[in-house]
Amino acid sequence: MEPERFLTPAEFNALLKAAKDNRERCILLLLAGSGLRVGEMTQARAEDIDFRKGYLHVQAVNAKFKKPRTVVLLPQVAEVLQKQLAGRSKGWLFPSYREGHISSRQVQNILDSIASRAGLQEVKRKDKAGKDRHRVHPHMLRHSFAVWSLDSGVPVGDLQDQLGMCLWLPQAYISRPARTIDERHICGQSCRISLRERRLEN
Repeated sequence: MEPERFLTPAEFNALLKAAKDNRERCILLLLAGSGLRVGEMTQARAEDIDFRKGYLHVQAVNAKFKKPRTVVLLPQVAEVLQKQLAGRSKGWLFPSYREGHISSRQVQNILDSIASRAGLQEVKRKDKAGKDRHRVHPHMLRHSFAVWSLDSGVPVGDLQDQLGMCLWLPQAYISRPARTIDERHICGQSCRISLRERRLEN
């Protein structure tokens, strides 16, 4: 995978530092620390989270291909989730200021602001409609999670379960430059251990 299609750990840390509040850090860590799709994240509810076991349940109605799954939450991700909920046990994880939940477009706008403050955002190209396509976007954070997980030794089967992919991973996740052990992200050894331990529990 070309370097511009995923973030380095240093770049992601720059995004975390540029986040202005816990809500923004929560968005970053759910996308890049759990591998959620943006639509799965925006439609997540407090009722979907099991902090005791360290899981987030992606409901079939929100999942691609309508296939429900259980996502492992690393301790760092669970911590920001608890702060985001602030004691709430029901309702949207990211409620809109009007009603319902925030939209995927709102998430992209939030990422634009964070990445711009971190000095990482840039227009890569124009799409068919003539709109700007930015380097940092929600699916890029999901790509980054997959790359970091593979680099740190997470078994492919566990990663497939976490990402909600069927029997294969896109070639983009496999074809990537070699990384050094010093470049491991927060999802490194802790991710490998957590995923393996959670699967053994089931």
